[in-house]
Amino acid sequence: MLRAKTMSIRDNGRGMLVNDLQRYFQMHGENLDRKEGRPGRGYFGTGKSAAFGIANTLRITTIRNGKLSKVELRRADIDNCRDGEDIPVRILEREIPSKDKNGTLVEIENIFLKKIDIPSMIRHIERHVAHWPDATVIVNHHECEFIEPDVHREFRFPTQGTEYEKLLGPTTLVVKVAKAPLDEELRGVAVLADSVWHETTLAGCDRKPFAEYLFGDIDVPRLSTHQSDIPAFDMSRSMKLNPRNEIVGEMLRFIGVNLESVRKELEKQDRERRQTEEQKKLREQGSKIAELINQHFNQWRSKLRSTLAKAGIGKDLLSAKERQQADEAAVVPGDELPGIILESVGGRDGPEPNPGPEPGPRPGPIPHVVRADVDADTKVAKPSSGKAKPIAAGGFNVEFEKMGANEKRAKYDRDNRTIYINLEHPRIAVEVAHTKGHSPVDDPNFMRMAYEIAFTEYAIVLAQELSSAQYFFDPQDALVEVRQTLDDLSKAFASVWWSPGATH
Repeated sequence: MLRAKTMSIRDNGRGMLVNDLQRYFQMHGENLDRKEGRPGRGYFGTGKSAAFGIANTLRITTIRNGKLSKVELRRADIDNCRDGEDIPVRILEREIPSKDKNGTLVEIENIFLKKIDIPSMIRHIERHVAHWPDATVIVNHHECEFIEPDVHREFRFPTQGTEYEKLLGPTTLVVKVAKAPLDEELRGVAVLADSVWHETTLAGCDRKPFAEYLFGDIDVPRLSTHQSDIPAFDMSRSMKLNPRNEIVGEMLRFIGVNLESVRKELEKQDRERRQTEEQKKLREQGSKIAELINQHFNQWRSKLRSTLAKAGIGKDLLSAKERQQADEAAVVPGDELPGIILESVGGRDGPEPNPGPEPGPRPGPIPHVVRADVDADTKVAKPSSGKAKPIAAGGFNVEFEKMGANEKRAKYDRDNRTIYINLEHPRIAVEVAHTKGHSPVDDPNFMRMAYEIAFTEYAIVLAQELSSAQYFFDPQDALVEVRQTLDDLSKAFASVWWSPGATH
């Protein structure tokens, strides 16, 4: 449960006695369950210290076999400790009688973060819940549940009988092809060791076509049991494995080879599919919808430029303090909107030198501080996880795809600036069925619905992009922008649809 400046986590596990709590607060201690052969999440005993990365107080209330204990640890007490001294844990209650069931309550108080991103937290938990189906996790009033994307095809690649079996042991890589482009956090193969999730990777396919459709998993128990001078993972909880570890390196090669084979097959099938008459018609209609959207986008930018000029943006209309606040608000991470690069932060310019035999971590791309500016000719890509993102040239695209009945009626792929209309959405599928074997693009009802869906998705996307660029002063302004965009596009659609010579 989350409250202002407080986070509470409750479980119904076996609970702890005072002796257990002493081991709990022992840093870098060995996980007892793991020591006894029961696989679990803990490895290094550092998890509890994560609380002090965001807060000042950690309190544990736990019940085991009818005995309740409560302890508290404060950041200030830790800061005052000298090297080698015991951590000053305050015992508030010591094994007092209780009729409550076994379980533990963890309270993190005095959180100093300005904002807690609850939706992001929920998505992260749901990714973990996918590999622990018997676990129930509730955040505030939301029960975390992982819903797997609709799957078009599934491939299985066992290591048995291959060159990879010697290091990886007997295991199977499962690669699934989604019906719709996946959100970035869902792409890639989840790497597990005894059902514990450690990393998600596309193993070198990140920037290639159709990689956005690939996901799956592989469980390699040897990752947690293999003894090596170079460990497979560390105590940082970074959700990244060490590719220099021989097991990890071999596994990444195994994943990469098979993902690439699936990806190439998807490319081949897509080329064949696009040659059909039906697809040609759908692409043509998608281009017509995109043309109206891009006309609106260009007109909107011109109108905005004129409005800012009339408002005197750029002139000294504010006091020095107000100007500074406005400047700070205008400096945002690069986006797909027009912007001007003000400076580079971190990283280094120019080509990298040749790495030595033991290269250190490669520096990520140089992030930019960017000022949103509608007059700028440049488009500055928003940095994301150190991966290059292709920026679509020529504005927005609209395409028709079969993405599954559970997927939304439209989906926006930000990387390629493409709006996908889902032909298998129940509402759209009804219109397709009414075409009675003819191409749906020949049916006026279908096409009117397609325009409306694409326009709505574009209006929402535009408002989201503007919001991320801190364009709106009030959240209500985004709703006004959506309504205005839909009205503008509706009028443009009417003029085209009912124009002389138009055929539907």
